[in-house]
Amino acid sequence: MQFARMVRIMAVAVPAAAAGSAPSVAQIVNPVASPVRLQPHRAVYDVVLDETGPAMSISSISGRVVYELMGSTCEGYAQNMRFVTETTTTEGQVNTTDLRTSSWEDAASRRMRFSSSTYGNDQLAEQTQGTATKSDAPAKLADKPAAPPAPTAKISEAGPGAQQSLNIDVSKPARKSAQIGEPVYFPIDHSVAMIRTAKSGSRVFSGNLYDGSEGGEKYYFTAAVIGNASAKDELKAVPKLTGDAAKLDGLRSWPVAIAYFKPETRHFDQLPLYEMYFRFHENGITSNLLIDHGDYRLKGELKELTLLDQSPCK
Repeated sequence: MQFARMVRIMAVAVPAAAAGSAPSVAQIVNPVASPVRLQPHRAVYDVVLDETGPAMSISSISGRVVYELMGSTCEGYAQNMRFVTETTTTEGQVNTTDLRTSSWEDAASRRMRFSSSTYGNDQLAEQTQGTATKSDAPAKLADKPAAPPAPTAKISEAGPGAQQSLNIDVSKPARKSAQIGEPVYFPIDHSVAMIRTAKSGSRVFSGNLYDGSEGGEKYYFTAAVIGNASAKDELKAVPKLTGDAAKLDGLRSWPVAIAYFKPETRHFDQLPLYEMYFRFHENGITSNLLIDHGDYRLKGELKELTLLDQSPCK
């Protein structure tokens, strides 16, 4: 699977009511909503094949995800993820995939650096590296992206807002520039906006998401349905023997179903590229994962959780 897309959810999190009925970005981003504080952490998930269709030639998938979030609302956030899987076909062939991704978003969520490498059976198969900068000007052809604007807000207050386009500068595997003429969320502010939506009592969230995957030139329309919050004294989302996982029990959390679509199909009755179901905690930690690709489903269980220190704002 394209697990580079999974990092934006697990960090994070991330959609589904019909696109025509989903609220606009302007309706979602509420500057006076209660603040969202993401918890820097390191999480380990075990992933297994949950279900497969008769047309699939896969007998088993097993793997492990190690995800790390670092930073603060003042200095921005960095994400690192490594996802290693072993897939066995019905003919007995075993293949190993090793995906490594990293990204950084500035405090205003106006600029992002991204990098990803995919190895197949220990051989480098794909590599992408670049930067993306939001612009308040309409998209136009350009050889180089515009200089990043000065930060004007903390990341917890950011969102697409009036941003009209995205300038992309890819340095690997080859230098190229591109533009996206739509307001987009980066992964962190996408997650923050979704948590804010959940805390406000709203049940539907939608927006365009750019995370640097797929060669750095594409974005996805996301639509999410958010369930009722779990009472703080009722949460039994993760086992107790997982480091700091017991500290999640005092937090609100929501069951979330989120779907990813090609942007050009969002106004039509089209199936999503894939869907994810998970429990999203108010500090940005994700547990109880289920990733549905239509032909097969993967299940992810939070096995270890370590809370990291957050740098104080100066």
